[in-house]
Amino acid sequence: MSVYNEQSEQVSQSIDSILGQTCLPAEFVIVLDNPKRNDLKKLLMAYSTQIDIIKVVFNKENIGLAASLNKAIKLSSSELIARMDADDISESRRLELELNELERRRLDLISGNIVYIDEGGNVIGEKSMIPEDERLIEKILPYGSTIIHPTVLMRKAAFNRVGGYRLLTTAEDYDLWLRMIASGLKIGSINNRVLKYRLRDNSMTSNAWKTYIVTKYIQRLYAQRKRTGKDAFKQDDPQLLVKLNDETARQKFNQGQRHFTNMMLNLKERKIWCAFYQLSQAMFTTRDNFCYIANYLRLRMVWVVNGRRYHHV
Repeated sequence: MSVYNEQSEQVSQSIDSILGQTCLPAEFVIVLDNPKRNDLKKLLMAYSTQIDIIKVVFNKENIGLAASLNKAIKLSSSELIARMDADDISESRRLELELNELERRRLDLISGNIVYIDEGGNVIGEKSMIPEDERLIEKILPYGSTIIHPTVLMRKAAFNRVGGYRLLTTAEDYDLWLRMIASGLKIGSINNRVLKYRLRDNSMTSNAWKTYIVTKYIQRLYAQRKRTGKDAFKQDDPQLLVKLNDETARQKFNQGQRHFTNMMLNLKERKIWCAFYQLSQAMFTTRDNFCYIANYLRLRMVWVVNGRRYHHV
């Protein structure tokens, strides 16, 4: 777990949900990546004093999520690594269910499904079904991720084999999954709802542009790796930074994303003509919105075409 700027109460709930697992981990490594949060430091020190399995690391400066997770995993002595976010809540059988399925199917990584909670911890929705079979996930991942990062349980050897997380501003987990499947590793999922995933205010839209641009960059790297066996990753790629800082493009893209969100809501309510109108508005807002929707539709098509063939039993 990496802790940055979460509420103390939420961090306590998150930690307690791991300590209450039916399959208790051998160790729980927590990195505080915000040296200014003395309240969180005091909280984590109290936990480490009282609970033997908890190991706490205090970063002297903010280094980001990917670097903090790399540090935590390097310090871990276990063969299996479970991810956890500092504001989410794991169901009590999460690790038991994931471990059983990881071993039964001989996977290198497994994730689970979630329910959504708000800032107050109230359940506000459930995520739809996710693909489970590793062969289906391998086909889908190049178009987008169905792996839910804070639900992941993976083998440390698999993580080390591909070099861990790379230092990206977002979507570092998606980059890791693609490098794993490119290396022949097996990623599966279960549809058990093993975690309560907290949605923060504006969390669905505030980083939409950044996530889209970095995701496209990651997908290009994957295509390079499939063709040549390596990619041209740069931590501070200048072209990527220019695109990320294009404020005009960001605003127009977010406008298109609002139409896309409305389309999905109309589909859920079976308002077909309203959904079609919102889709047309979204697709023609900008070229980036068109590309986003085209990629989303490709993902859904791959899922539908291959779903029955790779139906997990």
